[in-house]
Amino acid sequence: MASRGVRIGVGGATGALGTEVLSLLDAARVPIAQIVPVAGEGSLGCDLEFQDEVVAVETELPDLHGLDLFINCAPPEAGAEMARAALRAEVPFVDASGGFAAHAEVPLLWASGGDLVGAEPLLASPIDATLAWLPVLRALGTERAPVAGQATVLESASASGRTGIEMLTAESLALFNQQELPEPEDGYVPLAFDVHPNAGEGDARELALQDALARLVPSVPTIATRWVQVPVFVGQATSLRLVWDAPVDAGEIAELLAKAPGLEIWDGAGEGANLRAAAGRDVVLVGAPVPDPSDAAALRLWIVADVLRLVAANAVALAIGALETRGVLDGPGLH
Repeated sequence: MASRGVRIGVGGATGALGTEVLSLLDAARVPIAQIVPVAGEGSLGCDLEFQDEVVAVETELPDLHGLDLFINCAPPEAGAEMARAALRAEVPFVDASGGFAAHAEVPLLWASGGDLVGAEPLLASPIDATLAWLPVLRALGTERAPVAGQATVLESASASGRTGIEMLTAESLALFNQQELPEPEDGYVPLAFDVHPNAGEGDARELALQDALARLVPSVPTIATRWVQVPVFVGQATSLRLVWDAPVDAGEIAELLAKAPGLEIWDGAGEGANLRAAAGRDVVLVGAPVPDPSDAAALRLWIVADVLRLVAANAVALAIGALETRGVLDGPGLH
């Protein structure tokens, strides 16, 4: 780490999202003098490597005074405690857990879309399908905004964090080797060679998704959404059907999407974008709009993204923006 630079805390540092955030911070052109990784009791005694140095993971929230910023990647219930501690210590707090997305007093920002970072003490990043759909819905604007939609979201094991990825790995190896499946951890449903509709939490997620989109997209339509978890490790794919109040031209919508920030039109011959193509990238892959043969006012879209990467990249961009706004960072250097 740099001998002179910013001091950043990361909550949930050993989880799937926290690991991604640390990787992006490591690669960012930001001088970092100190990283304070915080995680749950399961990480007791763990170390992690950051910029060629071994750093001990804190399993109890340390004193945050002296930090320049804190990024939360832990679950919302843990993030609330961390946010209170950050506010008491007057440390800017970027939440990537989704816990503050519904709080109207906390800015919900999408960096790739040009949202400006102010000096507010708390900032929230969109999560889940919100970040995957934002480039599409914002590209349509208010003049070509649809009036309704339906979506099926296929999400990977990474939606359950590091536990989901590790359990899918262990289950797959056990089944290939004709061994007993490992005991699932609390709240985890075995996924290998299976699919699971997330019926139990679907209503709450649908409401949270719609609320977040309403904060970020003018004239957002109501989109009826269903989630299905599939046995892949990372990524999220959406089959999205949008409906307008009059017949719509697929070519016109394709032209709007082609100009959108954070979005790449998939040009693979003969097939839609796949999760492997999106893995590790902070852009959303979208297939060309397809007319719905049952309705001239509807189009179908296939949207693929590494949502974990999108959330991490957005959180890091918001963190850098917050540091620059406060004068802690001046472009790539320090005041």
